[in-house]
Order: sequence, then C-alpha cells, then structure tokens
Amino acid sequence: MAPEVLKSSAVQFLQLSSAGRVDDAYALVAADFRHHNPFFASTASALKAAMEDNALQNPDKIFEVRQTIAEGQMVAVHSKIQMPSKAITVSVVHIFRFESGQISELWDVGQPQPTEMPNELGMF
Repeated sequence: MAPEVLKSSAVQFLQLSSAGRVDDAYALVAADFRHHNPFFASTASALKAAMEDNALQNPDKIFEVRQTIAEGQMVAVHSKIQMPSKAITVSVVHIFRFESGQISELWDVGQPQPTEMPNELGMF
C-alpha cells in the first residue's frame, strides 16, 4: 500500500482510540496483532482493554498529531496528548508495522512534558 494510505490508517487508529472508539480502531488491526508496550500483555485484547479503560478515565483527552513518517510498511506518528483534568501533556511516538494494509505490530514511547524546560524550543 502507498505510504500516505498507511499514514492515514495509523492516524485514524490513534484518533479513534483517543476518542474512546476503541472497537472502531481495532477494525484496522490484523488478526495476529501484537504490541510492545511493557505495561500490558502483548495480545490485542490486553491493549484494547487498556485503551478502553484509558478512554473512560480520561474523557477530556485531546489528541493532536504533530508529525508522521512512512517508510515501506512502517509508519511513525509523533503526537501531543493533553489531559486537562489531570494537567498532563505527553509527547508520544507510535511506530506501526503493517501487513496487507492492517496494523500487525505496534510500539509506543511517551514522555511527560515537564513544568519547566531549559530547551526554548519545547517538545513540540
């Protein structure tokens, strides 16, 4: 598939998940999907349950894509996630691997935005 199509699918997955539409997001996931988040078992069902729980706990979440990069069957999405009720902003990078147009593998890393930053450019 074309890189732009894969980027669009990756972003759609994240937008749906962030909006609490986790079932809709998982329509983009391959049957043999696995992920590498160290806080959950590697199965699709474990991550899905965690995403559903996160959506319930953070209904005011604001998800904003900042950058996307695609190469072959891999897509990286750099995002800004804000949770106003908790006064938290996080920079997150998700890396997707696609097979036959579906998400087959996912990695994610996040970094909370500190209150004070010596870097005048900030995280975004």
